[in-house]
Amino acid sequence: MSGEFQGKVALLTGAASGLGRAASLRFASEGAQVCIVDIHAEGLADTARRITEAGGTCVNLATDLGVPANCAAAVQTAIDAFGKLDILCNIAGILRFHALADVSVEDWNRLLACNLTAPFFMMQAAMPHLIETQGNVVNVTSTAAFLGQSYTAPYGATKSALLSLTKSLAMEFIKSPVRINAIAPGGMTTEMGLTVAFPENADTDMILRYCGFRPPSTPEEIVELLMFVASDKARSVHGACYLADNGITAG
Repeated sequence: MSGEFQGKVALLTGAASGLGRAASLRFASEGAQVCIVDIHAEGLADTARRITEAGGTCVNLATDLGVPANCAAAVQTAIDAFGKLDILCNIAGILRFHALADVSVEDWNRLLACNLTAPFFMMQAAMPHLIETQGNVVNVTSTAAFLGQSYTAPYGATKSALLSLTKSLAMEFIKSPVRINAIAPGGMTTEMGLTVAFPENADTDMILRYCGFRPPSTPEEIVELLMFVASDKARSVHGACYLADNGITAG
């Protein structure tokens, strides 16, 4: 590894599995000190073990970021452990398929809390520290922010809102030495992507049209894009969203 992030401090959410775990391992391997956060304590502890066994440095916090106060606590955990914050990666997210009539208030509120409320309050808490270090934010949205997808209306709404949030805050902080960007993966070979349940009697034609012709990406492939956006190589990139969806949104 290049050690490109040597001396940097990165805070990553969703680190217990999937893209969050892959990104946490990669940042640590590139020299960053990492603060990893997830609601799933067991998976998070496993990620922390992998980092330390590989010689990396990390601190972990198992908490529900859908509660705004916990977002402030997560940022403070990084500051207390490492004294600063250079990079915030809002990776945590949940995906659920529902027919419109089957969406409960609980489903709606949980998707909103995890996919939108948490990234917002993470950025609110982190921004003073990121301005001080001239750091950056990488939000993970989805192809669902760019096209309508059957049976994922609440999920798509949260991911579209996260994209708008990214661009709006990029403009709010356009005169500050901080960068705010997003990436939008398509299908990935993660536990979340491979274990979703479809609605009973769902029209498979309506689902297959969004699957694309190419196989889904691995988390490690998407990490390559995330690392670029978070790096000093992307210092001219602000308010952008990079798609990595194997052509699903191309036509």
